[in-house]
Amino acid sequence: MTDTPLTDERADAPRPGEGGGPPVLMPWTLVVEDEGWSADLEHGAPLPRIGDRVDFIADDGDLRSFRVSDVVHTVQRSPGERPPVREEHAGPNSTLDAPVDEPPRELRAGLPRVFVTAEASERR
Repeated sequence: MTDTPLTDERADAPRPGEGGGPPVLMPWTLVVEDEGWSADLEHGAPLPRIGDRVDFIADDGDLRSFRVSDVVHTVQRSPGERPPVREEHAGPNSTLDAPVDEPPRELRAGLPRVFVTAEASERR
């Protein structure tokens, strides 16, 4: 998926519970800004770094390459702090109409957002 190999140094790094960084494999959101679309990975994958290449295999088999321009780590309210799903209007993960007046007391990590730009088109 990326052209940066997973080295022993990165594989042996302490995990978040041990005071380290993100896990070696984790879901993340691919954001293609210049095309206006994004997608969440359904499974764990290495988190790319700025400058890495990410290959996307389209439904028709075409291979597209993107270059990572930014990686943004996100946080969100922990489940105990969010309103119940029954209060949402469009379904899970929708937004609520009523603003939350108080700052959160507990946060959890959200999906990292990996921003990419398309590289020159070449069919493979």
